[in-house]
Amino acid sequence: LLKQLRSNDGKNRTTPVIGMSAFPDEIASYRNRFDELGVLMIAFDSNDAWRKSLSTFIESVDIKSTSITQLDFLIVCALEEERQGFRSTELMKVSEVVVGGLNVQYVYLDGDRRYLGGILRLGQMGLVACTYETTLALNLFRIDILCMTGICAGFSKQASLGQIIVGSPAWEYQAGKWSLNGFEIAPTQIPLKSQTRAIIDHTISKPDFEQALEARLDSNCPRPALRSKPKLAPFVTGSAVIADSQRLTHIEQQHRKIAALDMETFGIYFAAHESPNSPRHFFSSKCIVDLADEKKNDNLHQYGCTVSARATELLLRELLRSL
Repeated sequence: LLKQLRSNDGKNRTTPVIGMSAFPDEIASYRNRFDELGVLMIAFDSNDAWRKSLSTFIESVDIKSTSITQLDFLIVCALEEERQGFRSTELMKVSEVVVGGLNVQYVYLDGDRRYLGGILRLGQMGLVACTYETTLALNLFRIDILCMTGICAGFSKQASLGQIIVGSPAWEYQAGKWSLNGFEIAPTQIPLKSQTRAIIDHTISKPDFEQALEARLDSNCPRPALRSKPKLAPFVTGSAVIADSQRLTHIEQQHRKIAALDMETFGIYFAAHESPNSPRHFFSSKCIVDLADEKKNDNLHQYGCTVSARATELLLRELLRSL
């Protein structure tokens, strides 16, 4: 039993273990072996000495339980339907728990080895909530790859319905000053790390990447009229949902190649960029489901959630190989 508990590939090799016995002679005979494997042995008897030993042991475990958990990747979703999109991927759900106030679904992804990750569903949409919960996650977990997936709006001059956009750089379009001369933007633009960008650019350029996005899509799911090639492009974030094309004018002027906007991506980038626990890679991969105009509707939401989840899975596989 001890060999199984402490085996190198066992899940309990570092788990605190305590043994109790009412036979002192047996404890004395085997104590060295138990000590070698980091297992505490205490004698059960009629006095309260064992109770004090057990209480002290449990208190020490409670303190250690606050240690940081290692995750190979963490995916952030603003909506539950975005997290449900991963049902069509090869990520295997392990459990769903609340960790430090965060709604986390633990998952496995098999590759060169079995990778442990999590899918965090935000408590609410928006830039502030996303920045806060992502920062909290970076303090609770040690994360190698941080990413966001889901649906977003697009700019018709640079993007098409159903297209996957990986944001770089990302910024908040509301950062600046309104004056008599109009809006004077003062953004903090955060690009992808150079290695991250290179790997993603190489991956989405593969001939079969675009076709693989719809591999597990429900045949009855509404799709865009045309399939568009995924691309890296400027991505903006704001605190409000936009359903009026006139509201896009001052945003489009912020970058001539701006392609997409949402309510959370910059929060991911800002938290990852500023955190002392910054992950090796971070990115946001979202599917455009409307053009932020009067025609905004939910027709492509299922499609967008599914293909963005699939795109994230494929990108994660390539990035995990680079670790």
